[in-house]
Amino acid sequence: MLRNVIAPAGAHTRIADAHIWDDELSDTAFRLLVRALALSGEAARATTVTELAAGLAGGRLTVDRARRQLGRAGLLHSVVKRSKAGRLRTESLVSSVPLTEAEAEAIFLGRRPADRVPDVGKRQDGPPDIPSPGTVTPVVELPEEKESPLPVPPREKPEKRGEPEPESRAPGEAAAEQLLLSLRQVAPGLALGARQAARLAPLAAEWLARGATPAELRHALTSALPQPVKSPAALLRWRLRELMPEPRRARPAAPPLTTCEDCDRAFRPVLGEQRCGSCRTAAPQPVASAAPTNISWRDRIRLAT
Repeated sequence: MLRNVIAPAGAHTRIADAHIWDDELSDTAFRLLVRALALSGEAARATTVTELAAGLAGGRLTVDRARRQLGRAGLLHSVVKRSKAGRLRTESLVSSVPLTEAEAEAIFLGRRPADRVPDVGKRQDGPPDIPSPGTVTPVVELPEEKESPLPVPPREKPEKRGEPEPESRAPGEAAAEQLLLSLRQVAPGLALGARQAARLAPLAAEWLARGATPAELRHALTSALPQPVKSPAALLRWRLRELMPEPRRARPAAPPLTTCEDCDRAFRPVLGEQRCGSCRTAAPQPVASAAPTNISWRDRIRLAT
């Protein structure tokens, strides 16, 4: 893979890497986010969600689903207000970083959040009137004479998508997760996000628990890769499941030591032996018989015959 990056002179939008690698955001949700962040403050207040989603594939249901995804991620907040004429209108807040309900409400009310302000938007030329730690995200607001072209989705509490607590993780999962994240150094096509690596860590930890070394696991995951790799997480999940080795058999326990009956040497019997190997293989010494003395010539002839 070749990589050539030339920074544009202007007319570009900065987007966080976390949003690019976030698999929880669909393509429609990601494009809506980028389009909203690319608008200026005045254009954002005059643009409806329908106009923002013009040209995107999928239709109205897909756009509604994308809005809910951005809302769960804390990147889109909406409030319903009643105009002076009595009509309902929807104001939306899009940010480049997740905001809590309290932070979004403070921006809607015109107050600056106490701890942080999203780093999004453009600032006019020249020094600011007052020091500012950031720029308030543009508000997508409908004019008072218009009604919202899309129904207002029900307010949903953002889901907690934090990683599992360290104490609830099995032993070895942290090391397995770091190994999965390091695969991009060997094969750039296997770049994983933090959530993807956390979901695949239990399978990789099972490989290590079955006796596979980190080098063997890395070779099994990076060898003979298809070109191009369309879904790194799906490919690694398939290999971790289908190529998982069998558990290595534990070596049998060694028999206890015993003492040889002949030489009192300690040895480990194999089939219940009572003597050590040296004593069993030693040749028996012949017993010398006493030679008879004073044999008569008759006895000698008898013994010879």
